[in-house]
Amino acid sequence: MTSLLDPVVIPGEAEFQLPGDSILAPAGSDVPVSFDAACTVCGASRVEGQDWCLECGTAFVAQRGIPGVQTVALAGAFTLLMAGGAVAAGVAAINDTLPPRKTEVKVVAQTAEAIATTPDPLPLEDPVPSDAIPFDEAIPFDSGSTPVPVPAPEPEPEPDDPVIELGSDAASLYDPEGNATSYNEPEKAIGDKATPSWFVATAPGVTPGVTDPMNVGLNIDFGGKKTVTQLTLTTVTPGFTVTVLGATTTDPPQSVDDSAWRTLGEAVSVDKISSGGSDKAGDKTLSLSLGGQSKKYRNIVLWFTAPPSAGPKVRISQLKFYD
Repeated sequence: MTSLLDPVVIPGEAEFQLPGDSILAPAGSDVPVSFDAACTVCGASRVEGQDWCLECGTAFVAQRGIPGVQTVALAGAFTLLMAGGAVAAGVAAINDTLPPRKTEVKVVAQTAEAIATTPDPLPLEDPVPSDAIPFDEAIPFDSGSTPVPVPAPEPEPEPDDPVIELGSDAASLYDPEGNATSYNEPEKAIGDKATPSWFVATAPGVTPGVTDPMNVGLNIDFGGKKTVTQLTLTTVTPGFTVTVLGATTTDPPQSVDDSAWRTLGEAVSVDKISSGGSDKAGDKTLSLSLGGQSKKYRNIVLWFTAPPSAGPKVRISQLKFYD
């Protein structure tokens, strides 16, 4: 069994000897040389002066008195031995001829997605959010960054009610021929409530089976000249015919044939037969356009000619005029 202190012997190589160490060598013969009486490998005995073991062939080397130097030398020899083995293995690997490998190259076709090279056009103007405050409406700031109060805009005036306001005495019976046999207060035709309604009646015809015209009306005095474009009325006596006349005079002319009257509109068979889309039968309401007159009138008369289907009696629940 070998130890680290035994000399290393490589077959076929010269024995490795430690060089003379002039630094660590003793100055004289005051350091004795140690001597082992037996081989350190196989244990065979030897005599002094014997350089080789007769049993195993191990070289006997005299040990120095300082074992540290031999240990360092042995480590260096072991390192050289390992380096030599590595070099020998590398040379052998290089000299060995390995069979060439067959290299097969496969080309895999790949389809790359087309990348748009043309950038999207940039907007010429920065988009402005819909809720952004316009520049001219922004709150101004003074030099001290204190917001200056902006006066609140004046409220817009509410649109005027298109309904023409009538006084309580604006309505009156218009009967220049004296045909009315009965009637009640005319102001009931222009009141806020639909009941009781205003009515006027005339005598039945003298000829059986023949309906005589009523030829009586209701006059409205606006108290001043007004532009009148439309009227609405409600009734419970359908079937009568009404002609609307207008005059600019302070008092209504006392004959429907007077040239001071101007015909503004006419409705036939009110609330019984639909006429021109201005009246829907059975809804108790008539809406009559007066032609969008630009001229102003002081008096307007509703002139009843053909009586209602139930007889010569007309009822007006509510009457309104619009400018």
